[in-house]
Amino acid sequence: MSKKKKVNVIGAGVIGITTALILQRNGYQVQILAEHWPGDSNINYTSPWAGAAWRPHFYLYPKKNVDKFERISFKAFWSLLQIPDTGLMSTTIYDYMDKKPVVYRSDWFKEFFRVLPPYKLPPGVEFGLSYTTITINGPKYIRWLLKQFTIAGGKIKKVRLSHINESFDDDVDIVVNCTGIGARTFGGVQDSTVFPTRGQTVTVWAPHIKTSCFRSKFNCITYIIPREDGEVVLGGTYEENNLNEKPNLKTTESIIQRCRELCPELTSSKGAHALKILSYEVGLRPSRIDGIRLEIEEKKNSKGKDIIICHNYGHHSYGYSSSWGSCLEAFELIEAAITNERGNEKLNSKL
Repeated sequence: MSKKKKVNVIGAGVIGITTALILQRNGYQVQILAEHWPGDSNINYTSPWAGAAWRPHFYLYPKKNVDKFERISFKAFWSLLQIPDTGLMSTTIYDYMDKKPVVYRSDWFKEFFRVLPPYKLPPGVEFGLSYTTITINGPKYIRWLLKQFTIAGGKIKKVRLSHINESFDDDVDIVVNCTGIGARTFGGVQDSTVFPTRGQTVTVWAPHIKTSCFRSKFNCITYIIPREDGEVVLGGTYEENNLNEKPNLKTTESIIQRCRELCPELTSSKGAHALKILSYEVGLRPSRIDGIRLEIEEKKNSKGKDIIICHNYGHHSYGYSSSWGSCLEAFELIEAAITNERGNEKLNSKL
């Protein structure tokens, strides 16, 4: 690359920062533009509220390259496990489903998951898997990720944008749209297929819990996600188009009861009422009817300069699980667009 391409990435969630880091490490001059940053607490800033654990979703979204993205992301997270301050931890997960998924086989994934025999399934569960996974302390991880970006020479700017055109600085060549839930109303994008899916969780202190558990029902999921620092996230809910940012007491009670049933070890060592609650959280997942939007378009800035735009949003509940894979795909789309742009320049010069 003879001249560094200048990039503005819109959004400082896990998708925005990961995309920016990949680009910065590959010779681009990148700036992140965002209103909310690691350390902020806003319901529309999704990444800090996530559980989060790497958990495969290819059997839910088999047509959207989710398998590929999650495979790449797992390997990336695994390579980061021993690095201090990432907030990552390796653990065993028991993944229970009340109904067996229609698609659950993956040539890669089947190499290390184990289908649980019926006698090891809780009552009412039809199918279960056991495998090694990685849990992610979301707030800690995105702080670490942003630090890597700035160490690599990336720039940050706190700003509230109302339209994508506001990111078209005179010297910018590429804009990456990682606005998540904001893509629904963001000027110049206004994707009506994006909608919020509310999630509510409870964080407790339970350092003796080292195993993660999930149980999936129709429109209901129960999960227990231990973190490396002794905290455990209990969840959860899938409430489409619910914007209520306050924790619901009845929902909290339901989450705790479901988690106790799924994992009696949560309270068995100190009694049924000894659960030490640290906090209650509510976040909005950036859901999208057609799944992740990963595509290139071109626009012109106010001076007629061509701007490459890459959209990378709509990750629903698998933002962390697919982050490295989908952001690498965004990088490859940008590289291809630049190559195509150069090819057109050479062609036009000969005409």
